[in-house]
Amino acid sequence: MHKDRVYQYARMMLRSEAEAQDVAQEALIRLWGHRETVDFSRVRAWLLRTAKNLCIDLIRKRQVRAEVDDGDAVVNEQRAMGHGAWQQVHAGELGQMMSDALSSLKPQDRAVVVLREIQGMPYDEIAETLEIPIGTLKARLHRARERLRTRLVRTGVTL
Repeated sequence: MHKDRVYQYARMMLRSEAEAQDVAQEALIRLWGHRETVDFSRVRAWLLRTAKNLCIDLIRKRQVRAEVDDGDAVVNEQRAMGHGAWQQVHAGELGQMMSDALSSLKPQDRAVVVLREIQGMPYDEIAETLEIPIGTLKARLHRARERLRTRLVRTGVTL
């Protein structure tokens, strides 16, 4: 029921189809392992929180790997894009600029933007997913939007 949303979230965070599939699968496996304790009225928030943590772990591993071997940066940039809606949204130059601007955000800021602006989740559910107060969420979202706007204006995107 929630597998597509978890996958899309991971895909936006990681920009890698294969890693997003792994994260989504791992989150669902962990849900199965915790099925006795998870409140199923809040399963979407639980799954997305788990996916967020798994994504952050992968991003940290990438950074460590990049520090050890600078050649990995080229490999990360050459990862193939997936099919479907994600590919359609990111087709063209504007999509690439948007994707690059989103990738320039810190993982916690990217998570807020993806959950609110792309997945359309309500503030209370995002706050629960990310385990932060709503006030902190709104402030983080505001700052992330400003960083995106600044980055896009620098690259020549205007509305």
